[in-house]
Amino acid sequence: MTGIPSAFSPIQLHNRLNRPVWIGFKLTRRGKRQLVILTAGEEGAAKLSKNFETFVGQIVREFKLDPEQTDFVELRQEKRDSEAGEHSWFRWHAHWVGSAPMECKADPVTSEAARSYLEDVLTRNTAAA
Repeated sequence: MTGIPSAFSPIQLHNRLNRPVWIGFKLTRRGKRQLVILTAGEEGAAKLSKNFETFVGQIVREFKLDPEQTDFVELRQEKRDSEAGEHSWFRWHAHWVGSAPMECKADPVTSEAARSYLEDVLTRNTAAA
């Protein structure tokens, strides 16, 4: 669980090799839509990228989410010697067959408005917790 920011709740899921893995998880709702934010913390994006389909399938089933009404976003933390706190946002897209995601891909969130919204979601939910 190293490096998971305090704004996230640690959740244990099983990777594609069926081994338990801890990732950071945050679920927020806005109207009928849900936003799921995930992070691997300082352990790197590869953990999520390699296992995204497996992880979100488990999350959709566990929390009884409608995948068509749920957005999945990843916070990737950069490891840099001189700059602490650098991070990037990625929005994940999937074709859903029931609760099984297929053809998953991530696109960087480049819009300043979208990045600001995601930062606000983390700050707002952390302050309220």
